[in-house]
Amino acid sequence: MYVQFTHDSPLLDRAVSAVPDVSLDIEKLDASPTIPLRIIFRAHGVPFEEFEAGLEHDATVAEFNILADDQQQRLYCVVAAETIPCVELYSRSIELQGVIVDATRNASGWTMGMLFPDRDAFGSFRRACEAADLTVSVESIHSGQVDWSNDDADLTPAQREILSRAVEVGYFDIPRETTLRGLGDEVGVSGQAASERLRRGMETLVRDTLSDQLGDEQ
Repeated sequence: MYVQFTHDSPLLDRAVSAVPDVSLDIEKLDASPTIPLRIIFRAHGVPFEEFEAGLEHDATVAEFNILADDQQQRLYCVVAAETIPCVELYSRSIELQGVIVDATRNASGWTMGMLFPDRDAFGSFRRACEAADLTVSVESIHSGQVDWSNDDADLTPAQREILSRAVEVGYFDIPRETTLRGLGDEVGVSGQAASERLRRGMETLVRDTLSDQLGDEQ
């Protein structure tokens, strides 16, 4: 079951408020026994110095590093503070077999696209968010089994290629085995192009595969 929703986690609030026009594309979230939550994301077309000053004073950020800089965008690695609710909620999503397919952050908040085994799993995750005082607003729920290789889906050859490679190289694994840039390298495009191609492909696949259930919302 694919669910698209928004939530109001405070993670990166101070950094985003420092540059209200910033848009963050989340490439990877993971954790380890020593790192409670790590977020890899790409920021686009903003005064990066102002954004980084916001990161330095953001109480939800324990530390950050710049991983790549290609003028129009920068790739950041942020280690989240242990005390924020997202740390526990990320672990809870894994326990419920949730998979983060897509995530963005801007001045309006977080938008997430996730796969869950069923409604009960998502319901448990949603209740965990509400218990942590986070408001979850569901935009759409597409029930059923998504077939990533569905020959009837109206995918372009490029979209089919990147979806197949994403599965093969572990982009959808928990934790992810590669980044959008790494996925782009697999198919010979930039990380940004890979992101756009992957999103269009996933939207097409969901709409074509679950066309009879697109009105099924919670």
